[in-house]
Amino acid sequence: MQFGRGKPSAGAFFDSDFTTLDSVLAVAVLYGMQGKNDCRMAMISTSRPDLATVGYVDTVERYYHGPGRNFAQVPPVAMRTEGKPGVTPKAFITPFDKKKPDGTSVYTNQVKSVIDTADPNTMFRNYLQAQYAQNGFFVLAGPGTNLANLLEFRGAKELITAKIKYLVIAQASGDVAAMRKVLADWPTSIVSVGPEIGAAIEFPGASIDKEFLAANPDNPVADAYRAWDPKLGNTPAVATAAALYAGRPKEGYFKLSGPGTLTMRDDGKIEFNATANGRHQYLSVDPSQTEKIAKTFVELASAKPVIRLRFRPDAAMEEKKDDKEEKKDEKP
Repeated sequence: MQFGRGKPSAGAFFDSDFTTLDSVLAVAVLYGMQGKNDCRMAMISTSRPDLATVGYVDTVERYYHGPGRNFAQVPPVAMRTEGKPGVTPKAFITPFDKKKPDGTSVYTNQVKSVIDTADPNTMFRNYLQAQYAQNGFFVLAGPGTNLANLLEFRGAKELITAKIKYLVIAQASGDVAAMRKVLADWPTSIVSVGPEIGAAIEFPGASIDKEFLAANPDNPVADAYRAWDPKLGNTPAVATAAALYAGRPKEGYFKLSGPGTLTMRDDGKIEFNATANGRHQYLSVDPSQTEKIAKTFVELASAKPVIRLRFRPDAAMEEKKDDKEEKKDEKP
């Protein structure tokens, strides 16, 4: 597909603090859906200023885009530079110790300093501008800090309204004030994933030494999983479920409530109250679909990367040019 020629699949914006394996699995599932043309990864951002974690996430992105891809195909991970970095999960460091038979590293960490990352608000603006109208979605798998800051950015609400169809929130934690702002001021519909999904739907750990290994023995997501849990137990999949729903909202994997209002309590838990005119909804478990969902997780996350042309920010200019040409042609 040439840029500006035909509407691409929906752009996925993924924001997380990346403190759990679940968030990484969610990214893998989004890329798996990109390979199926269900969506395309627009950008990834993190609310935690941890260069080591960003270096790992950047490596995951590069893996799914294939070797030799330039900035246009693999933009930097957007990282908030304020706040505390927290602890880098060991599982996100261990993959860089993996060696090839000749002794060289399998993975290369290309994030050495802040200049190898990007400012979240600037990236949000640029990649929102690149989307076709109502052809993008957000997945939030962590604190609402970055999205709350985005809402304060000049012109951001108008861009979100024009470009984004919905926001899916998975197990928000920390920064209660920021999440309250997001729930109150976000201008599109919001779907919250219930925490009970994590107990009912898990990512099958056994797939790491089966489907993942069969597809590619060197997958940074699989290697992080082995480091996270050497016994390869199952992992609660709240963020992964949110990603799957966001990319395939019409597949009927989950139960979706009627309209209502989401609020964040003082204890950091999101509460849903049904209201006739609400713009929010609540996602819960459909017991008849849990086995199918787990299989879909594995199928998508373990799939070999499908290299595609990336829908770049300058595509927005191509779109505007095409619109002008079409209007000109329509004149009598």
